[in-house]
Amino acid sequence: MIHDIHMQAILDASHDGIIAVDRDSIIIGVNKNAMEILGLPSNIIGQKITRYIPNSDMLRILATGKKEIGDIATILNRQIIINRLPIVVEGEIVGAVSTFKEITDIQKMEMRIRKQSMESGLEAKFRLEDIVGESAAIREAKDWAETFARTDATVLIQGETGTGKELFAQGIHLSSQRATGPFIPVNCAALPGNLLESELFGYEEGAFTGARKGGKPGLFELAHGGTLFLDEIGEMSIPIQALLLRILQEKKVRRISGERIVPVDVRIIAATNRDLERLVEEKQFRSDLYFRLNVLTLELPALRERMEDIPLLMTSIMEEIKERENKRHLKVEETVFHVLKQYDWPGNVRELRNVVERMVLLCKDDALGKRDTAFFAKKLYQRQAYRDQEEGEAEAIRKVLAKTKGNKGEAAKILGMDRSTLWRKMKRYERS
Repeated sequence: MIHDIHMQAILDASHDGIIAVDRDSIIIGVNKNAMEILGLPSNIIGQKITRYIPNSDMLRILATGKKEIGDIATILNRQIIINRLPIVVEGEIVGAVSTFKEITDIQKMEMRIRKQSMESGLEAKFRLEDIVGESAAIREAKDWAETFARTDATVLIQGETGTGKELFAQGIHLSSQRATGPFIPVNCAALPGNLLESELFGYEEGAFTGARKGGKPGLFELAHGGTLFLDEIGEMSIPIQALLLRILQEKKVRRISGERIVPVDVRIIAATNRDLERLVEEKQFRSDLYFRLNVLTLELPALRERMEDIPLLMTSIMEEIKERENKRHLKVEETVFHVLKQYDWPGNVRELRNVVERMVLLCKDDALGKRDTAFFAKKLYQRQAYRDQEEGEAEAIRKVLAKTKGNKGEAAKILGMDRSTLWRKMKRYERS
């Protein structure tokens, strides 16, 4: 049995300040470092913490039961970093404990580096409420995103190209407890494997030819305390997937050619327009990484599934362009919306933005009308012809498969294509 005097000696041996309260916010434990850092008198055990810290954040922990890690405050002209955790016994909150220490010069330098990264554009700007749309499909997506933001779990955003996956990732970050931390996006398809590895994990000086003098921190290190957005994660190579999985499991990163292990506290939001389950079946994506990423899944609707949002989206896009091009008085006739709604928008909102920008730039009157959509008629015709061709091919495949009683090898021969092409087309037409 540990006596109170022994317990106090253990608390005082800690380099961190420690203070604990019970469910009634009465102080039940405090060490010398805490009294010195906070400027507290001795003999405060048994007294309400609010007597010494009137607006103590410990009250919030008792009320919510949620831990708060890495909070920064200035007390008695010192910058301190604070962790607050609930004390839970058999599922019931019976108190709270706070541990804290003064931020060292090295930590201050690290914080300055991260601040500079954020000021360089590595921060989120779009909130969930900034995402345009009132359709049921987009409202549901925003509601789920808001719910996911209240957790710290990994989120996998799935949606076609141009549906706004990065906007949702930024919105989730800004609605989360990590909102004050960095938001760092990386496009996994834009970088070859070796370059993506050095960007994500960093490298030490001399790691390879052309390596920066002094080395370079990776994006995991820069995203510490915030969110790392891995866009197009389905394009990541198998070797990089293995390294990513290890970091997600261990929450530690080691630079290329480095020996030092750096702990990282990073939330991952991944995004893809590919079918990861199918990639797992084809051995192009690790199943263990897929299950690690697929904790919370957010499905974004395609624009063709929310056509009623086109007027709102177009108005929002036009406001940006009109300001830039000094066409503030430009209006839109209803016929334009009618024409745009006839198209199925394979490029989604990104494609809509390109079309609207072209119409605004080329418009010679005070209002966009049907004449301004003339160039769009050709696109509509070509898209419809392509859809008709696909529908005809899908019907032909169904008939041949019925004739061969599902024998794909025989069906492929009749259709004049190899088996893998037939399988790929069958998959595509199943989704359409």
